[in-house]
Amino acid sequence: ICARMTLFASWGIILDDVIFPDGRSAMGRPGGGGLYAVSGMRLWQENVVIYAAVGPDFDASSLREIGLDGRGLIVNERPTPRAWQLFEKDGTRTQIPRVTRGDWNAQLVEIVQAEPVDPDIHWAHFLGRGSESELARVRQLHEAGILLSAEPIVGEDITAAELGIIQQCLAYFTIFSPGESELRHLVGDRPVQDQLRELAQFGPRFINLRQGAKGSLVYDGEADQFWQVPAAPAQVVDVTGAGNAYCGGFLTGWVSSGSLVQAAAQASVSAAMTIEQIGPRPLQPETLAEAQARTQAIQPLIQPLV
Repeated sequence: ICARMTLFASWGIILDDVIFPDGRSAMGRPGGGGLYAVSGMRLWQENVVIYAAVGPDFDASSLREIGLDGRGLIVNERPTPRAWQLFEKDGTRTQIPRVTRGDWNAQLVEIVQAEPVDPDIHWAHFLGRGSESELARVRQLHEAGILLSAEPIVGEDITAAELGIIQQCLAYFTIFSPGESELRHLVGDRPVQDQLRELAQFGPRFINLRQGAKGSLVYDGEADQFWQVPAAPAQVVDVTGAGNAYCGGFLTGWVSSGSLVQAAAQASVSAAMTIEQIGPRPLQPETLAEAQARTQAIQPLIQPLV
């Protein structure tokens, strides 16, 4: 009898057509928040899986080079979600879907959320869009005993109802990692420590504010303590997916060590190793040892705010 696997997981694949500010392009690269989160986990854990609805146009063998298999893929007749990722010189990114809204929502939300929860999942990263089915799905994952990390996907056009659903879901998350603009949408504009404390009151123990090149500010609500986490040094090529990989690194670090400093160091290194090439980090024999070494280098720089 083979032993059951215990898995780290996330959901969703998008094919990225990346246009850089100088006009260079990289077309059809496997991406999406879920895939980048899982690739950030894969630097630290072997048993990780990406669950995603994809079309016949998706090449499942492309997952192998980042250390994943296709066990979580649902292949159907709709196209794989695909989007332009347009970068400006100041680092801002505009995502423009290249499939219909119906196909986009079906593949990224409706089909995967209708699937039964895999009993092998113990820890997962959830990307919250505020869709109608989301609260029931998050409750279902929580009731299955899964420890949840999450990040919000919040655009300028998000509705009050969608924001309300994201806020209701917070009760079921242990780790919640917004960026600066998502934070403003969720709790308004005011001093950052007040913003993070307010979000923690909804339920999560850790509120991790992702700040791009400035690193992150991590709030441990249980200890009422803030930690400044620098961005790990990196040779920047393409910043797509850095925040998602950060989330995957933090989740695996917290689960394996119970140490905020270890989790934050892994998060920072997952982000750094994601932005050093186009697409998720390929897994080569030396990759995991490099990740460990970079983590040890950054740990002493993670300091509590007094």
